[in-house]
Amino acid sequence: MIDPLIGRVISAAFALLLMLAAWHKVSARDGFVAALRDYGLLPEASVRPVARLLPIFEAALGLAWLTRFAPGTVALLTAALLGVYAAAMAINLWRGRVHIGCGCGFGAASGEDPPLSWWLVARNLLLGGVAIVAALPPIHRELGRLDWLTLVFALLASAVLFAGGSQLMRNRAAISSWRKPRD
Repeated sequence: MIDPLIGRVISAAFALLLMLAAWHKVSARDGFVAALRDYGLLPEASVRPVARLLPIFEAALGLAWLTRFAPGTVALLTAALLGVYAAAMAINLWRGRVHIGCGCGFGAASGEDPPLSWWLVARNLLLGGVAIVAALPPIHRELGRLDWLTLVFALLASAVLFAGGSQLMRNRAAISSWRKPRD
């Protein structure tokens, strides 16, 4: 069992993350289609349909997190989606394809999509684990005013940590590219 405040923080954070991810894929559709194609895991005929369906699925999950609709199912679906993303990245890293964009960065519209890395795989697996934590039943207690204030600050802190971690991964990739000649 988890504290209901922790469950709400996780729900709000995933709602924000998934809605932004869906918006990113829609707003940079051509870049996302190219990234999906670069992964080389889907037949060419299914790349565009999958590129259309993924943001719809992410937005639906985000809305479900926000409304707390079927929280256990939504948590498991979110973890599964993040697991699929991590597996796709890991497969390409094992293939040695480290210079393709992940298709997961919010800077993709400006050409700043981070390249694949084991850090991105770990991030997605960690996020999937956090989603599973939200599937635990909450203890029964009412949230007070201080809890709601804590929720707002925890959500802000989560956003800053996620953005900071993403920037550190982009910096690491840039520094690595300066040190190593490209293929």
